[in-house]
Amino acid sequence: MQLTSSISYKSSASAIIYRDGGSLELRFTADDDSKYCIFMEVIGDSPDDCKRYHPPMLFKESFDINNSKPEDFISYLNWQQIKGLISEIKMDIGQDSHNQDFDLIGNIANDNGWLIK
Repeated sequence: MQLTSSISYKSSASAIIYRDGGSLELRFTADDDSKYCIFMEVIGDSPDDCKRYHPPMLFKESFDINNSKPEDFISYLNWQQIKGLISEIKMDIGQDSHNQDFDLIGNIANDNGWLIK
């Protein structure tokens, strides 16, 4: 799955849910052996029963709200790209492996940025 013209998933994915109300981070190693991070920021005024998300952002290495530099930002992604990435990750770790964080990101991507509890 090409996320951008030069970045595609290889291995070592991990997902993190932030305690800010539900922002998500997905880290992975690309086929160029570099590490990347996709950050999906929750919209702050989302009700508890219906989370909404800003468009996913792709960063070099990892995202840190206090220390990320503008040059670390690569591009915005669309939800179709996130769905493809989650599919590749599930194939890599095994379709029967139920990781709640990956499943959550997949559900959000399938609903194009909306998650209904």
